[in-house]
Amino acid sequence: MKQKYNRIILFLAALCLFSLGFTGAQASGGYNYESVAFYAFSAQANGTSLVYRFYNSKSSDHFYVLSSSVPATPKNYKPEGIAFYAFSNQATGTLPVYQFYNGKTGDHFYVISNSIPATPKNYKPEGIAFYAFSNQTDGALPVYQFYNSKNGDHLYTISENEKNTLTGSSLGPEISVGLWNYSKSDLQKSSFTIDANEKYNIKDKNGNVIASVDGGKTTKVSYASSGDFSVSGSISKKKVSGTVNFDAADGNNSDLILNVNRPGSSYDHYRGKIKLKYSDSSNIWVINTLPLEQYVWGDGEMSGTGAYEHTKVMATIFRTYGYWYIKYSTKYSDYGFKIRSDSGSQIYRGYDWENGHSKIKKAAGDTRAVVVTYDGDVALTPYCSWSDGKTRSFENVWGSKDYPWCQSVKDPYGKNPDLSTAKLKAAGNHMVGLIAHGSLHLADSHGWSYSKILKYYYTDIALSTKY
Repeated sequence: MKQKYNRIILFLAALCLFSLGFTGAQASGGYNYESVAFYAFSAQANGTSLVYRFYNSKSSDHFYVLSSSVPATPKNYKPEGIAFYAFSNQATGTLPVYQFYNGKTGDHFYVISNSIPATPKNYKPEGIAFYAFSNQTDGALPVYQFYNSKNGDHLYTISENEKNTLTGSSLGPEISVGLWNYSKSDLQKSSFTIDANEKYNIKDKNGNVIASVDGGKTTKVSYASSGDFSVSGSISKKKVSGTVNFDAADGNNSDLILNVNRPGSSYDHYRGKIKLKYSDSSNIWVINTLPLEQYVWGDGEMSGTGAYEHTKVMATIFRTYGYWYIKYSTKYSDYGFKIRSDSGSQIYRGYDWENGHSKIKKAAGDTRAVVVTYDGDVALTPYCSWSDGKTRSFENVWGSKDYPWCQSVKDPYGKNPDLSTAKLKAAGNHMVGLIAHGSLHLADSHGWSYSKILKYYYTDIALSTKY
């Protein structure tokens, strides 16, 4: 939070296009959940191939193509990336997934069956599309089927994020948080240990499942050599190169609580996914990846015990700051995450903080998906504790004119009664953007709403629902 950051927008078309994990932006509204269609993989498993998703905006049809490499784009369709991984030939336990086509609506429909199914009305059979599982098996995740009665389109997704978006319960895009880092000597002297509240996967850097481990069983990771880790405890010792990933065996990371057993810390339980990533000899990072809303639940910048409108203010700017980092930050890209959990970015304390500060989670729910925007785009929202009676412009403190919503305003509400300007700055109060004690005072003593407070401290901004 206390540093100047330059906005760098990188358009990585190929990477974004062919990475798994839709957020729901690709699908328009009007989709109703019908069922689990079949079970497939979110990462490549032995014998599987990529299934790509394409979309035809004229017919509103989602179409799925099995291929061992990036297929040619069908006429009138646009590629939407990897949908999931399935089999091109029948493997043990799998059944054929048949493809049907409706010439009137332009819709493709998929049915898993142990024999050729009856042809749905107005559809024509087009053969076997791929092979998948009809029941959940280790490593396979549900592929959800949605139907849009307005345009006649069937949509299939393995992504929990997209499912949540389509059902109106989205927890937002994922944010990757650098929790802390080790040197290689640290992890040679003692191991990183992790367990969970339910069955979890250990995966390699390519997303391949090394093992599925029962909840409560502890996995140990130590540094071996040449960027390799040694994984043991819950499994027979195995060498893993570069990155070790931990996530939910059933694919639902929203309910997974991972205990990272951090020595000397009261905050060592985290939702979502955990990654141990080697970058260089002194930077082996522990990274937590989770939906943005759940990140806000662990907002360690406040206790949530003050005036509720102030709690909503802090939840909104914490979310906004995280959202801006998701979209624009490249500062920590070499280390594999978007934002750090410390006072140099913003303090995030995970599930333990969430569990002990219920009003933060309530405020997050009451402001869900709301971010501060300027001219239609997400606005970086710096904040600090106190001012000396006025805030400062971004340009005045950090020299950039790219943040016009951060202008100087009078601030008798957040003025520290005891500290001089010099002492305030020495304590880390840059006085740009929102002043937390001013927000608390305006909510508590003046009855201001959270939106009025935000629009006072940030000039010409709007509050926009982003997902």
